[in-house]
Amino acid sequence: MNKFLLLGFLLLAPVSLASADLKIAVVDLSKAFDGYYKTKDAQARIKEKEDGFQKDVQDMKVDYDHMVEEATKLKDAVNDPTLSAEARADKKKALDAKVQDLQNMERKLQETSNERNRELQEEIVRRHKEIVDEISKIVTDYSGPQGFDLVIDKSSSSSTGVPIVLYNSNKLIDITNDILTKLNATAPPASATTPAPSGAAPATH
Repeated sequence: MNKFLLLGFLLLAPVSLASADLKIAVVDLSKAFDGYYKTKDAQARIKEKEDGFQKDVQDMKVDYDHMVEEATKLKDAVNDPTLSAEARADKKKALDAKVQDLQNMERKLQETSNERNRELQEEIVRRHKEIVDEISKIVTDYSGPQGFDLVIDKSSSSSTGVPIVLYNSNKLIDITNDILTKLNATAPPASATTPAPSGAAPATH
């Protein structure tokens, strides 16, 4: 019996020793993503594009409202008993044409809104992937020379919303700040990307 116990220990020992030799680190990719200067730049550009899209749609809505006012006036004229039958008939033709224009404008508004939203979502997904790929490369390039066998994202969650890393010891090395330092090493000066406060005097050289 003791021989079987000894054999079992010898079989398990290599696995335990190998696990003990693993060098594991953790990284908060959510923090790295939010703190990366390219993320903030992308968010600013997307916001600028979104504002431009909203202005385009709003301008179209203003034109639509004007057309509604014109259609309302034409409808009133069609029902105006002081006008001749011929004049009311002309107004009726103009009203029918205006109603058709309104229907076309409604369709154009809906199509434009859908197209702009689709473009915006595609831009968000594309830029998100680009940034995640860059961060992943930095983590990989950093971790290899540091001798890490495994790097775990402690901010990740499963499809059910449960955190993938439920617990990690303080003994594990957290490389988040090192990754952020490398990510932002090429960041432009703050004045080049951050607008000056309203009323602030321009910088002098």
